[in-house]
Amino acid sequence: MEFITLERSSDNKIEQLTKKQVLAMCHRGLGQDVQIELVQELAGGTFNTTYLVKLKDKSKLILRVAPSPTSNIYSDDVALMRREHHIQPFFASIATLMPQVIMTDFTHQLIDRDYMFQSFIEGDRWDEVEANLTDDENLILWEQLGNITRVIHSTTGENFGWPHPGPQFKRWSELVIDRFHRIGKSMQQEQLDITDFRAIVDIVQTHSLSLDEIQQPCLLHGDLWLFNILIRQAENGPDIVGILDADRAWWGDPMADWLMFLLSVRRNETAWEKPQAVFWAAYGRREQNKVTLFREEVYNAMHLGSVRVWYSRNKDLDKVTRAGQELKNIVQILPELIA
Repeated sequence: MEFITLERSSDNKIEQLTKKQVLAMCHRGLGQDVQIELVQELAGGTFNTTYLVKLKDKSKLILRVAPSPTSNIYSDDVALMRREHHIQPFFASIATLMPQVIMTDFTHQLIDRDYMFQSFIEGDRWDEVEANLTDDENLILWEQLGNITRVIHSTTGENFGWPHPGPQFKRWSELVIDRFHRIGKSMQQEQLDITDFRAIVDIVQTHSLSLDEIQQPCLLHGDLWLFNILIRQAENGPDIVGILDADRAWWGDPMADWLMFLLSVRRNETAWEKPQAVFWAAYGRREQNKVTLFREEVYNAMHLGSVRVWYSRNKDLDKVTRAGQELKNIVQILPELIA
């Protein structure tokens, strides 16, 4: 078996495995007689360690390995693989686009980490080939993404929050306020100024009824963007063929999904006018009033807080500063939306 790993800098936090460990996992998951040609670590992940497993019969699988429980994990990222495994059946509406779970092992008998084997989907990551596509081809994909996102969000649940073993809430405002408090605590641990963030939390707590207009928990992917989308060229143009990494999926207001946040912060950029237009035409137009805009800015603040923590932990100080300025802007905007 050929075993290829990535070269990493000394400060890289992703934990690598040995050839012996990977072989033991393959034998447990695929059988003692499995004939493995190649195991190759894949680049691009920021949390799990991911390997391509190629068998002698030329079939391919994916092995994903979570960090150890003793790792310094951000609160949003605790038990991600277990949450993903629990919520996977709720993505049945797009099952043909999602990797199928072949085997999971949460026993920690072989290694002190969770891991799973998944089916391999042939395709290119959209973010890696976006620049090679024409504008029209990218717009085709944005229309498809609008339809796919609408289908995901059409699945409803019983409670707001995260799949087991994450917390769940009966009221949407309870979840949002809880998440703000946890993000604020993480910001303090990173020694970031939380003055503006705390001001936003105060406004949210005072006007929680605006959040509780959201009564129905909907399925949110939680990490849907170009880097988690596989595409393939077809005769009539490109097609989305894979939706990856639903480990951050949760239940909430569709407008609070990660994808919606990334579109929201780009809404005034000229280069994004056409992608936004075709996406929203496919997804369905949103109701626009002061209350919906208030919630949108609250969700933006929530995500910006998380982003600020992530950039701080990864020493990207320019983006820490930029996210802080965006939070300051939201502090100014929110009072206008509740007047």
